[in-house]
Amino acid sequence: MKKTGIQFVRTSSCAALFVCALPSHAAEFFVSPSGSDANSGTKEKPFASLERARDAASGGTVWIRGGDYFLTNALELASQDSGTIFRGADGERPRLIAAKKISAAEFHPVKNAATLARIPAELRGRMLELDLVANGIEHRKPSPDLFNDNGGIVELYFNGKRMPLARFPNGEECMTIKRVLDNAGVFEFRDEFAAEHAAWAKQVDRGVWLKGYWRCMWENSAVRVKSFDLSQHTVTMAKPAPGGYGSKYTRPQGNGKERYWMMNLLEAIDLPGEWCEDFSDAKIYFLPPGKLDAAEILIADRDAPLIHIRDATNIVIRGLTLEGGLGHGVVIEGGCSNLIAGCTVKNMARYGVRVDGGFEHTVQSCDIFDVGAGGVWLGGGDEKSSPRIACGHRVVNNHIHHFARIERVYAPGINAGFTGGGGGGHHVCVGAYIAHNMIHDTPHGGVLFGSWDSVFEFNEVYRYCLFSDDLGAFYSYDRFVQMGNHTFRYNLVHSTSAGDGFYFDCDHRDEHLYGNIVRLDSRPGGRGTAFLYKIGTQPDHPQLLDCHDNIAINCNDGFQFVTGPGSAISNNAAINCAVPYKWQTVKGAKIVNATDALASGPNAAFATGSSFPRAANFDFSIAPDSPLLKTLPTFAKIPLEKIGLHADEYRTQLPGENETLRHAGTAGDAGPGYGTLDRKN
Repeated sequence: MKKTGIQFVRTSSCAALFVCALPSHAAEFFVSPSGSDANSGTKEKPFASLERARDAASGGTVWIRGGDYFLTNALELASQDSGTIFRGADGERPRLIAAKKISAAEFHPVKNAATLARIPAELRGRMLELDLVANGIEHRKPSPDLFNDNGGIVELYFNGKRMPLARFPNGEECMTIKRVLDNAGVFEFRDEFAAEHAAWAKQVDRGVWLKGYWRCMWENSAVRVKSFDLSQHTVTMAKPAPGGYGSKYTRPQGNGKERYWMMNLLEAIDLPGEWCEDFSDAKIYFLPPGKLDAAEILIADRDAPLIHIRDATNIVIRGLTLEGGLGHGVVIEGGCSNLIAGCTVKNMARYGVRVDGGFEHTVQSCDIFDVGAGGVWLGGGDEKSSPRIACGHRVVNNHIHHFARIERVYAPGINAGFTGGGGGGHHVCVGAYIAHNMIHDTPHGGVLFGSWDSVFEFNEVYRYCLFSDDLGAFYSYDRFVQMGNHTFRYNLVHSTSAGDGFYFDCDHRDEHLYGNIVRLDSRPGGRGTAFLYKIGTQPDHPQLLDCHDNIAINCNDGFQFVTGPGSAISNNAAINCAVPYKWQTVKGAKIVNATDALASGPNAAFATGSSFPRAANFDFSIAPDSPLLKTLPTFAKIPLEKIGLHADEYRTQLPGENETLRHAGTAGDAGPGYGTLDRKN
């Protein structure tokens, strides 16, 4: 046992929990798209399917040759497969694909007169249709009245890229509500969008869905329209959105800035690449971005993961590309010490990897991007035992970027104990280790956490909260009785105009933060606190913090604390922050200003960035004669060279600037007009 923070934490032992009969020999088998399952599985006579190799290997190594493997079912791996290694052949990159390949010949020009009447004249002849029934596509049922994901429809890929679902307005643009008439689901639309709403009104029987940030920028849902009243310019929704319609701060009429858009309707297709699924016609309508003859066209139509590992031990999945499904890329349930390494997971509708239970599973040196939800989801351990039992899961050296493509809020790069949305949520994730990951380019948050005893170190998180706000690079909303004792050290957060850094939105029991650098580039007058600790349940449960040797740069607020006396808060530096420090404590049920009473040692504020003359190039090294060290001479050195990705046996080459966008600066349009500064503590 080892001591972490305030109590002893028992680390799991795979040897004690699982006994696996592993083979005494290192058998090797080969798989190739040009092979045959009637073969012997040698290099010269490889198998054709992963299932045939799995059944033969029984703890050996399966070498997967380059090429495409279209899976009609998940590759199921169980206890009898323990010890088996599945890896891409050296120098080759096999693709495991859950999607269906569609021939260009299956697409035809639209000829139906009623359908052509819905298409602008300049696009007639260019718009193509695909018969879903004839092509065996199963996801043909109408979307539900309310959803926050893809609504159960397929996804379309053209030459490896997800094609944009039809929407109005295009891209990231939105309409805004004029005023709310009924918070349960009636609002007035703006005059400038009258023509579009009139066109959609003709298609209500087919199903018209509007997706929006109906009450705040951290809740995003699609709702079917029940009816339009074009004379009154009103829309009546089929169901209430979660929390209702209209800004939560300006009920009942809202603030006139609530954003929404129309999705998945033929009338909205006007750009190359856009498409929709028409439930009444059982067809996809598609405006292709290029010639179909030489293109790879895939349709994701399967909910299962590509690889499902259940109650197995020491399985290795290495050097594979996984893509094209409506579910997760890899799911691990139970078991112990399974490894996903050096893989690329992309174009999935949910998480890249989901680890649910078991002990000491590792996701290492993978590239996860263009996924519909988050990168890696972790759960496991036992928080009710005494002492607590750590799951020991590790997420290390992964490049997770351009995620939350479908689920736009609370779908982080890494989730270690947070389930839910605005107002918080919880799932068990005790004692995980998250380190050296590069996480960037997402509409909402970087890392969500909760539960107990996890360590987050040497991670780099940037270009987050690009559309939504009121979240951090690291964020939690959890309760005193079920959360605490996390460690955050040597993490670098930067390049966001509307996000916070380390954001503890409710309770933050016995948290340890040191050696972190947060450079937000906050929008003046908006959000942007580097280290934010709120009141939570402190009137009933006083909470302590360990926060030292951290740096906040270019933030609206550097350090904002609500906590009780006895915390260790010292040696922190706020540079070019509008409000360097805001110290508050709880007396009774009220928050009162505490000046410097909460500080246990010196903390400093600087008006300029002279301590970091090369910060624009992301060089945060501190010169010996810097103002920071002159004021805080005992400030601990931050090992900058260890932060972020590094080369290892699974990641032999680091990504370039075109992939990392590290120097692309701050961008995004998060939360204008939603007034989240007044969100209550």
